[in-house]
Amino acid sequence: MLALAVQNIAVFNQPAYDAAYRTASIRAQHSFFDQHIVEDEEAGFIAIDEGDYNGLAQHLIDRIVHTIAGQMADDFDLPNYSRVSHIAAGIDLEFDADDCPF
Repeated sequence: MLALAVQNIAVFNQPAYDAAYRTASIRAQHSFFDQHIVEDEEAGFIAIDEGDYNGLAQHLIDRIVHTIAGQMADDFDLPNYSRVSHIAAGIDLEFDADDCPF
């Protein structure tokens, strides 16, 4: 006779996941660190910032369901700052105190 194993599968909490995803997405835009959506027993899902902790504990790593990469970059990493812009400035070599209008 075959015995059936019974498993209790938790009901997926869509509103809690959506709220955690929105929070993580917004925080990721202004953070150097990854944002993790973690399954939580009480709240359903929560968003945590990897920078809030020195290193994520294994019990948190085991409960990560989605990760959003941090999107903030250093100023020098941006492509617009990689090019040097030159500003042309004229210098009057014949300028003296008599030329000053004030």
